[in-house]
Amino acid sequence: MELERGAGERIDLMAQVVAGSSKGVRRAAAPEAESGHIDAESSVAVLRRCTALAARARVELLTESRRTATEELSALLGTMGEWSSARLEAPDPTMTVLCAAALQDLAARLPDPDGVLAARVEAVLALLHGVMAEGRVVAPA
Repeated sequence: MELERGAGERIDLMAQVVAGSSKGVRRAAAPEAESGHIDAESSVAVLRRCTALAARARVELLTESRRTATEELSALLGTMGEWSSARLEAPDPTMTVLCAAALQDLAARLPDPDGVLAARVEAVLALLHGVMAEGRVVAPA
C-alpha cells in the first residue's frame, strides 16, 4: 500500500512538472506552461520515467509480481496521452527514441492487446512517432 501511494505521488509530481506548477520548475518556464507548452527539461524527466517504468512493467509481465510499475506506467501514460507533439518544445532526441523503443517492446508482450494499458501505450507511441516524423528526432524506433 505504501508503494502504491508513493507511485501516485510521483505521478502527481510529474503532472505538476509538466504543468509548470511544481516548485522545482524555474519561474521562467511558467509562461510556457500557461500557454500549454512542455519545455525540454520537463519532457525529459517524464520520458525518462516512462522508459524506466516500461522496462520494469515488462519484467513484471514475465514474473508473478505485484504489478506496481505497470499501474504507475498506466497512470503516467494517461497523462502523456493528453500531450500533443506541437506542445513539446525540442524534446531530447535520445530520450524520445529510448522511450518509444521501451514502449514498443512492452506493447509486443502485453497479454491483453485490447486493454487500457495497451491503448495508452499505443496513444503515446503515436505521439512519439509523430515527434520523430516531424523531423525533430532523426532515428527509427
